[in-house]
Amino acid sequence: MASEQATAIRQDEAAEAGATVLQGRYGVYPDKPLPEFDTPSAKAFAAADRRDPQRALFALICRPDLPPRTNVMRSLKGVQSAGLLPLIEWGCAPWAPAGRQCMMVVYERPAGGRVMAGPGAELRRYDDWEVSKKLVGPLTAALRELTARGVSHRAIRLTNMFYMGVDRETIVLGDCATAPAGLDQPVLFETIEHGMAHPAGRGSGRYDDDMYSLGVSLVLLLLGRNPVAEMSDEALLHRKVAAGSYAALVGEERLPLASIEVLRGLLCDDPAERWTIESLDLWLSGRRLSPLQAKLPKRAERSFPFNGKEYSAARDLGMALAKHWDAAIPVVLDGKLELWLRRALGDRDRADGVAAAVSNATGALGDSRAAAAAMLAKVCMVLDPTAPIRYKGLHVMPDGFGPLLAWMMAGRHDPRLLAECLLREVPKLWLGEREGYSPENTMLAATYRELRDQLRIPATGHGLERCLYLLNETLPLQSGLVAEEYVIDIKQLLPALDGAARRADTKAWPFDRHVVAFLVSHLNYDVGRQLQALSDDDPAMAALGMLNLLAILQWRLGPAELYGLTGWVGGLLGPVISSYHSRELRAELEAEIPRLVRQGSLLALYRYVDNAEQRQADAEGFARAQREWAAAEQEIADLDSASEAREARALRLGQQSAAIVSVLIGLATLTVVTLMELW
Repeated sequence: MASEQATAIRQDEAAEAGATVLQGRYGVYPDKPLPEFDTPSAKAFAAADRRDPQRALFALICRPDLPPRTNVMRSLKGVQSAGLLPLIEWGCAPWAPAGRQCMMVVYERPAGGRVMAGPGAELRRYDDWEVSKKLVGPLTAALRELTARGVSHRAIRLTNMFYMGVDRETIVLGDCATAPAGLDQPVLFETIEHGMAHPAGRGSGRYDDDMYSLGVSLVLLLLGRNPVAEMSDEALLHRKVAAGSYAALVGEERLPLASIEVLRGLLCDDPAERWTIESLDLWLSGRRLSPLQAKLPKRAERSFPFNGKEYSAARDLGMALAKHWDAAIPVVLDGKLELWLRRALGDRDRADGVAAAVSNATGALGDSRAAAAAMLAKVCMVLDPTAPIRYKGLHVMPDGFGPLLAWMMAGRHDPRLLAECLLREVPKLWLGEREGYSPENTMLAATYRELRDQLRIPATGHGLERCLYLLNETLPLQSGLVAEEYVIDIKQLLPALDGAARRADTKAWPFDRHVVAFLVSHLNYDVGRQLQALSDDDPAMAALGMLNLLAILQWRLGPAELYGLTGWVGGLLGPVISSYHSRELRAELEAEIPRLVRQGSLLALYRYVDNAEQRQADAEGFARAQREWAAAEQEIADLDSASEAREARALRLGQQSAAIVSVLIGLATLTVVTLMELW
């Protein structure tokens, strides 16, 4: 009780100060922005610990339309490790500037500012001793901590590194949890393969991707500048592919020998040979390793002409084919590429792979354009197996479909190309290029099959919305019905809809495609029958499907009373009431529903309006009434159709009767005459 009172007092104090209270302890001030701590995807604001007001904190406010990395937040909360910015708290709270609840993360505020203020900002040059002691040492410890917790940072760059103290001696890594992995990373700090992918589709990656980003950061600190600042991302990628990352970034610059060793190790383009944390530990302890030499791609004896340029390496050519999709298909289909790979490059395996892809495309039945597109996607994989999945204009890593789909739907970008890629099973082709067994790839294959199956069903609860929530477990519900809430857990859905009843148009359903997709994706029960009813053309069946689905959710997860939502749904049951035949029963339902609504129980409401015995009695009564009606109708029909026959029969009977009477009269007359003669 005392704890609740203390929390209420802190919330009141924060409200007076205009702050949002997170977890009953941390105040976040919307009127105190801290742009020096912003990230590309999250804005920073001053924060305060209500128990320790002297503690310097700041909070990052996540975008509600992108999936945050809550697994990273959960893993790093409270961790005190050299090289990591301490993550103090995280959670959802009302955020006045957005007019809704938002996810926010509270960090300890570094006193020394950023290592690099911005992409084009000045940068102090470090010598090799400073780099090893101030950067490599603490950041190696940070990466070791992350690896031990099973997460990757994926946001290592100088603009996301901070000096913890005013003496600017201790460097730490900044936020890596408020946005999808790799989304905010410049191509400069990404490996070649991740740099080829769309920023939102780079996937979570692995710790060796962080080692590469660390190597790029070391280059910039040792040189005191960005040596490729004037290059475009595309030009930089081609330069990395052609010369190797180390040569592309360092070039002819003079660096200390010890630094060359660590940079070659960290910037190795082969993940299998790239330096690990153990390699850095050995280097820091003074043990010198042999500098790795870049393995440049094999060059052909003669170049391959395409789209006005000449290409002598398979990886370079693969990038060009993927960029100029329509122009590439006829070039591959006519067999020139296979011939070049076999003769000029001397790569029989790649040549056979291209030949097989072309053969499958030319022998495919059905849509030839679709077969050609899948063929070129396969050819790009053959030319560069490490590259992302490339399909027309879509470039995405295998585990990046979820964040990319969320980014597309958040920015109102057309996701049809992504859906087409999944429907045509292009990811399956990518998995086919992998060698050996991998549990991760097996799980990806199962996921892709489920996504394809969902996209083939157009009904509510399936389609792209279902894929969105299957791929992004941490994405809040994107429905406009609960736009003010941050519904990330299935238990929050019904209370959010209950609150929405106060402001929504109650003539509309409390369901849209997002709500149903979110519900089905997070509910561990089979609701296939309810989904089928929800999509029924009969309004009564659809309304019962809606009520049944909501009732199941309340029964399983609560809460026990949902007065607003029950009233909302109760007002939509007109088609259900009309589906009963008995006037007395319909009147009874209309009178009883308001009483049930006041109980706040969707389950009681459903059981009443769809009572099996009541349904059967109504159906039997209706059938009996139908039989009686039919009998009466038949009798009337019989009467109408038999009128002429009755007239004929009456005439005949009249004639017969007249004849009989005449005979009787004749007999009587004859008898009288005879008797008179006898007398």
